[in-house]
Parts: sequence; structure tokens; C-alpha cells
Amino acid sequence: MLMFLYTLVIFPIVQFIELCYLFVYRIFDNPGISVLGVSITVSICTLPLYFVSEKHQHKERDLQNRLKSKIDKIKAVFKGDEQYMILSTYYRQNHYHPVYALRNTFGILIQIPFFIAAYSYISHLEALQGAQFLYIHDLSKPDALLSIGGSAVNILPILMTCINIISGTIYTKELAIKDRIQVYGMAVVFLILLYNSPAGLVLYWTTNNISSLVKNILQKTKHAKKIIYIVLCVFVFFLDIFVLFFHTGYWLKRILLATGCSIIFFLPLLGKLIEKIKQKYGDAPVWKDTVFWQDRMFICASLSLFLLAGLVIPSSLIASSVAEFSFIEQYTSPLPFIFHTALQAAGVFLFWNLCIYFLFSKKVKIGLTIFTMMITFIALIDTFLIPENFGFLTNTMLFSDPKPTFSQYDSIILNMLVIIFILGIFIFILLSKRKRILFYFNIITTISLIGFGILNIGKIAGEFIRLQEQRNLEENRSAEFTPVYTFSQNGKNVLFIMLDRGVSGYVPAIFEEKPELVPVFSGFTWYPNCASFAGHTLVGAPPLYGGYEYSPKAINARDSVTLLEKHKEAYLLLPKFFMDAGYSVTVTDPPFDNYEMTNLSIFNDYPSIHAENINRKYSKEWLYQHPGISGMLISKLLHDTLLRFSLFKMVPLSFRLFIYDGGEWLMTANANSEAKKHGGLTIDTIDDYALLDFLPELTRIEQEPENQCMIFYVHLTHSPAFLQVPDYVPAQIVTNKGNGPFAEEDHYHVNMAAFLLLGKWFSFLKENGVYDNTRIIIVADHGSGGILRNEPQNITLPNGDPVSAYNPLLMVKDFNSDGTLTIDDSFMTNADAPLFSLQGIVPNPVNPFTGIPLQSDKAQGIDIVTIGVLHSRNHTKYQYRVGKNQWLHVKENIFKPENWSAASKQ
Repeated sequence: MLMFLYTLVIFPIVQFIELCYLFVYRIFDNPGISVLGVSITVSICTLPLYFVSEKHQHKERDLQNRLKSKIDKIKAVFKGDEQYMILSTYYRQNHYHPVYALRNTFGILIQIPFFIAAYSYISHLEALQGAQFLYIHDLSKPDALLSIGGSAVNILPILMTCINIISGTIYTKELAIKDRIQVYGMAVVFLILLYNSPAGLVLYWTTNNISSLVKNILQKTKHAKKIIYIVLCVFVFFLDIFVLFFHTGYWLKRILLATGCSIIFFLPLLGKLIEKIKQKYGDAPVWKDTVFWQDRMFICASLSLFLLAGLVIPSSLIASSVAEFSFIEQYTSPLPFIFHTALQAAGVFLFWNLCIYFLFSKKVKIGLTIFTMMITFIALIDTFLIPENFGFLTNTMLFSDPKPTFSQYDSIILNMLVIIFILGIFIFILLSKRKRILFYFNIITTISLIGFGILNIGKIAGEFIRLQEQRNLEENRSAEFTPVYTFSQNGKNVLFIMLDRGVSGYVPAIFEEKPELVPVFSGFTWYPNCASFAGHTLVGAPPLYGGYEYSPKAINARDSVTLLEKHKEAYLLLPKFFMDAGYSVTVTDPPFDNYEMTNLSIFNDYPSIHAENINRKYSKEWLYQHPGISGMLISKLLHDTLLRFSLFKMVPLSFRLFIYDGGEWLMTANANSEAKKHGGLTIDTIDDYALLDFLPELTRIEQEPENQCMIFYVHLTHSPAFLQVPDYVPAQIVTNKGNGPFAEEDHYHVNMAAFLLLGKWFSFLKENGVYDNTRIIIVADHGSGGILRNEPQNITLPNGDPVSAYNPLLMVKDFNSDGTLTIDDSFMTNADAPLFSLQGIVPNPVNPFTGIPLQSDKAQGIDIVTIGVLHSRNHTKYQYRVGKNQWLHVKENIFKPENWSAASKQ
């Protein structure tokens, strides 16, 4: 019951607080400022509720003061039942009931759900852990700003209480003593409740109390509304300046944010426009006879939004692939996910909608009704008429191919035109004498949505019964896979594997712990003295795929071509070379722009290149074959994101990519991050592990002498997680981490798992006679910092980073190469990987995009960037945004400190 009430009442406020926090954090990138921003935003947005509360409280006080003298006389003269009868008659004559006294508590009642929501969200906010703000060292713990006699004293709760008392003193200056006691009592209660709470939560509530103090002071002035409006305009002006000219985020989002905030400048004009409309259409039916349609229309519109978001959209998604959402952890049927989403939607679109609606006056109700109806029309249009082409959506709520906004301009414009047209019809009907049409349309829409939802649930239930029967019959079920990778027994095969964040320093320990891998990796040469050009994929991957022309220094030097176009060239270079050499080319999951852009669109002009995203496709099958593993947190992910998916479908196309948010769905913490926080199994780990585990099933062996090139991206090494030793497999609870030197490093576990799974694949290739005629390059885009802690070679660089952050894995096996693993200490970079791939296949290769020969460029050392910006939107159009002190230079041996130096700005 408590969870039911929490989801219905508190959940919507928590979502609002989370969106506010994320909104401010994306601007200022500071948890402390974000908490302040949330508090201020919530205070501003709830001002209308407080004003309504004040209105009801004043009404109650005035009425009580007017009745008080007569009531006192009745109580003085009469006793018992006679007093009760006379008081009841007196109350009835004055249209009063004692229960109306509860109106005095509106102010407190409004604070309670916001307090619970803020406590629920901020006290568990992972981003506050270790976050410092001003004099507060850790926002996730009590502030302990003062120490007396060895005991810590939390100053922030005391400051909060003082501000609360000052605010209450101003507020209750002309009120009765019982009202003052009530306010001061609440201040003491909050002090007791929050004294040992995280400083972030107390900071939120202190800021809230400061806002209340300002509000109470302004209420005593003559021009409170004008002052508030001027202050907000000044704040928005400086915010716009910061966002447009100083922030480094994606330009389109910055423009939309500044435009949205700047609406406040035009509020007076909007008010005048509304007044003119009222004057012109004051006799129009929309302003008359509102009692008939107003409440009914609002309830119907709210009900439609609830049904759409809580029933129709989630049930349609699940009905499209019932198997995908069945048998997840403790849930066998997918129906509980729909019921949970429906309850969340009921809180957002019914409970709070109706609470807010019935608090306001008739004029405000008219505006709320019209606004809610317009939102309903827009949501219906977007849901049923405007599809998106983002590829398939898995039960991990990730699209396979999300399109960038600028690639859908035609659809976006069409979407907006349809919305404008439909809203035009709506306004015309609203201002005419045919407003009943809208009411009947809402009734029909509501009934249709109910029917639609029932049909979906029926379909889901029927399909689930069939799946359950099939599951019971198929005890020894063997999966069918469509082969992705093709190897020729009589031609040449080139296998180019990028291990994202593959750590070179683990190689000796891996082969020492698993000596059985030594013959499996026969013919390989390992290059331990290898450097990457950055510590992350955005900058580190382009040279890996395209060579030295796509190092950060070379990319910034060629400033006449856009950054994204240069990245596109890098990712196309090897596929195009091999295609032109007569090879059949397959590319899977290319990490173009860290998946910020659609990663497959770069191959649109090359239909003969088979490009496909296959990661995350095989998790369901892997879990089916491993029923003992259920700690995936997929159920939590679905509970958290299904309602946001509904909102994603209900908004115009131009906003959908923002709500998707790269798969984060505008959440500060998803199921993956929570699992990692507790050292548990994550969705990412299963996605990545399953792909590698099924590689033999995804491989086709052919006798035709057609040469094959496969460019394969592996993400497992980028998702650190502890696995069950000795086989390094995912486990619900890891009981054995091993006892080797890196047993407590989760990066080592996933690197070992990658080697074991690749080894299984290589054994399969040997068994089918396609290993010797295959050239294999295993290369990483960068290393990883914070690992190899006990290794003397993991030196500290001039910028404070460990060398392991820029020491990627590089291993090469040539055609017909044999023998045990060879170690070559030559100075290498991951930009040498394309040269290894093309050697002997494309003589004297020349970059088809620039006309420059492909060759090594490390004789004088290389320049590395230490930036941490992961997406192209954070850079300029033509160059990486690199600071003066964000360059390093290295030459010859990367493990000698004297070979590293801070490089000047390029």
C-alpha cells in the first residue's frame, strides 16, 4: 500500500526534481549548483500553489475572525448537546463547516510531498558522493563544518532553521499565536529530521527556506509581482549569455534552451494578447456556459493522456515483441510492467493534474483545460501519425540506430505543420458554437484508447500463454543465429578487432594465469610499447581506423574539413580499401562519434559494405541459456524508463532524441550505474559478453575463394565488472574473484573474459581450417587509468595520469604465422593498425579522401591529448577543443619518464 501511494503521489514530484537537477547539471556541471538550481526551480514552479494556499488560508482566517465573537458567546451560554445544535445551526447559516479549518494547514500539506520527494531523491543521489561545494567537503554526508570538543556540529541545518524562523516571523506577524506556534513547531521538526541528513539535502531545503523568506518579504511590498518578474528576467538574461557564448554543449540544445528560457521576456505581451482575445471574443461560447464542459473536458483530456502514456504506448511496445519482455528476472509475464507504468502515469496525469486543477479559480481552470486539451491533441498526433526511424528497441531500452536531429529535417517540419494545422482546427472549434464536438471527440478518444489498451493486453496475454507452453516443451532448445562473419577456406581473411579500452599491461598476467591460451593465440606478436593518441574513444579511435592522418594534431591542422567529416573518412578508410581490393567487407558496431551520431549512416554511399549493429541483440538468448543469472536489473530499467518511452512517443519528433538522451532517458542514474555502484552484474556486461560468447554461432565458413574483411568492435573490455573465476563468466553473485595480482581489478576480469572468448572463437576457426589464412589485428583505442597499481612500469605522466591510460593493446597475427606469442618492444601506436591490415594487400596505399600516402609518422614521437570531452558536440565544427596544457609528447619508450613531456598548444 505504501509503495502504491508513493508511486501515485511522490513519484511524479521525484521525476520533476530529477529533470530539474539534470537540466541544471548539464549547464553548470556542478552537483552543488545543481542542488541550488533544483531548489530555486521547484520554489518558482510551486509559487502558484502557495498563492492558492495563501488565498484559502486568508479566507479561512477571515471567516473565523468574523464568526469568533458569536461562537464565543454561544460557548459561554450553552453547554452539551444544546451548544452543539446551536453551533451547527450557526455554521450552516454562515455556510461554514468545522472541517474547513483544515484549509489553514494547506501550506504545510503542500510541503510534505515535496519534502518526501526531495529526501527520496537527493539523499540517494550518487553524484553527490564525494562532491565538494564551497566549504562543504562531501554533499552526501552531514556538513560537519564546526568541531567543538572533538564533536562535529552540523551548521547547515541550524542555518536552515534560523532562516525558517525569520521567514515564519515575517509571515505570522499579524496572525494568532496558534499560527505562530504551528510555523515555529514545523521549523523545529525539520531541524530534528534533517540534522544528520546529507548536506546536499539540507542545502536544498535551506535554499528553499531562503526562497520562502524572499517570498514573504515581497508579499509585504506593493509591487511584488513586478519585482519577481524583473529578477527572473535578469537571471534569464545572464543564463542566456552563459549558455550561448560560454557553454560548450551541443549548439542546437543550447539554442533551444536559450529560446525556451527567453519566453519569460514576452510574458507581459502574452498577457496583453490574452486580454485582447478576451475583449474580442468575450461573448464567444468558450467564455460562457463553462460549467457544462469545463470540468468534464479537463477530466477527459487528463484521462486520455493517462491512457496513452500508461496503457496504450507501453502495451503496444510490449505487444510488438512479447518474448522480449517475458521471463525477466522474477517476472514471467510482461503485464506487471504495464500495470506499474499505468500507476506512474496515473500519478502524473490524473492525481496531480486533478489536484492542481481543483485548487484554482474558474478562470484558471479554463486556461488549464484548454492547455491540457492542446497537449492531448499533440500527443495523439505524435503517437499515431509521426513514426521515428531509430532502428530496433531492445528490452534494455536502447535503440540500435538513433538518427541525429539534422538528418530528419523534412519529417520534423512535416510534424510541426500537422500539429499547427490540427491546433488551428481545435482553436476554430473552441471559438465557435460547436464546442460540444471537442467534448464528444474527447469521449470517443478515451473510449478508443481504453479499447486499444485492452486489445494490446489481450494480445500480450495470448502470446505469453503460447510462449509459456513453448518454453515448457523446449527444454533442450538450440538457438538459430543468422551468421554475420564469413571466413573463406580458400581465400584470404582479414579480421580487424577493436577492443575498446583493451589494457596492454594485462597480457602477461592473462597468459600466465591461463597458459592454455598460449597455443590458441599462436602466431601473434604483442607490442607492449604502444601509445594511443587520447584516453577515450572519440579522439583515440579515428587514428586506429584511419592511421596517422587522423591523429588529433593532424585533424586540427586540417581545419578546412569539418570534424565529423574527418571522422567519417577515418571509419571508412579500411572498408573502402578492402572493398576496392575485391574483398567482401563486414563492419559491426563502429563507434562513430561515441554513438552520439548514427554510426551506420556513414556507410549509406557504400551499399556493398555490410554494416550492422549487433551488440545487445543476443542478451535475451544468452539469458535463456543461462537461467541461473537473473540479476540484470532489466526489470528496474523497465520500471524506470517505460513511462519516459511513452513521453518520447508523445512529443514532437524534434524533441525525441533529447528525451532518449543517448540511452540514458534523462535519468541521473540508470540500472547499469546502480549495479556498478554495488559491484553487481550490469546490462552492458551481459550485452557485451553474449556477443563474444556466440561468435562461433555467428560465423559462416565457406569454401569459395572470396577474400573476406571483417572489422569488429568489442565493448566488453570497456564495461568493467567482476566475473566468476576460474572461467570469468557473469554470475548473479561473484563468490570467487581469484587470487592473482589483479583479482580486485574489474578491468582485468573483463579483459580476461575477452581473451577467453576470442580464444574460443580462434579455436573454432582452427577447427574449420580458416585460422592460418586469416590475418588478425587486435587493437585498442586507449588504455585505462587507475589500474595496474602495483606495476613499476605504470609511471605517472607530467599531467598526473598513469601511462596505462595511453597504453592500448596491440597484437598482430599475419597470414600463415605460427609459433608461440612473440614480444616486440618497438615503439608503436594504434595508428599502425591500418598499416598492418593493408600490408601486402594494397601496395603503397593512398588515402582516397585526401590523396596522401598512408605511412607511419612517429619517428619524432607523437602528440597526445588529455582532454576528457567525449562527444563532437563539445568541440568546434572543424577542430578538437584542446586547452593549452592538454597536450603531451612521447617518443621511443613510453615506459621511461624522461621520454614524456608537456607539449605546447597545437
